[in-house]
Amino acid sequence: MEGMFRDLWRIALKEYPKLSFYNTIKSEMSYEAYLDLPNHSDKRCVAKLRASNHRFNCETRRYLPSNKSPSYMHDKEYMVWRKSCKTCCAEEAKDLRQLPFHTPIIEDEQHILVTCPKYHHLRLDLRDEVKSLVVAWNTTELKQLFESSNIRHFARFVKRIFDERFPKEEKTGSKDQDHPNSTTSFTSDGQLSQSPIL
Repeated sequence: MEGMFRDLWRIALKEYPKLSFYNTIKSEMSYEAYLDLPNHSDKRCVAKLRASNHRFNCETRRYLPSNKSPSYMHDKEYMVWRKSCKTCCAEEAKDLRQLPFHTPIIEDEQHILVTCPKYHHLRLDLRDEVKSLVVAWNTTELKQLFESSNIRHFARFVKRIFDERFPKEEKTGSKDQDHPNSTTSFTSDGQLSQSPIL
């Protein structure tokens, strides 16, 4: 029974492209050190990062805003630009998407952890060994970030990124820029309660 469950788990991982980051850091079903973190907020942020269950643009902006026709889903350039980092891709640079050699910088897990200048000051506070694992960005080093010797320090770094990117005042029901006629609401554990438009 356990073997069958493990097989189903591996198949599911391959079928969902949304889990690409999770696949990078998890290859075997086993207990994870982050589950023993004493701080619930740190633990929650790490869990969200691992499962790509966060509000960075690579996830929330993969869906169309309500004022756009479904035909926009076939405009690959438009959909890619929607997921770009607003710190690194200025609004006025949208015109550059017509150029064949220009690729926007996507706000994904790698970008926020490794390269986005918005969080540079947070990277400077990392312990040297954790910083080297983050910057290396390969499967072996990424897995080490989630080991018991590093997870506490790494979790604090992830939590600080989440706090800076999504200030608490936004969680009081602010207007969603993609859905100007609706109010974004959040559940008690910080989940976005708005249904995505597919």
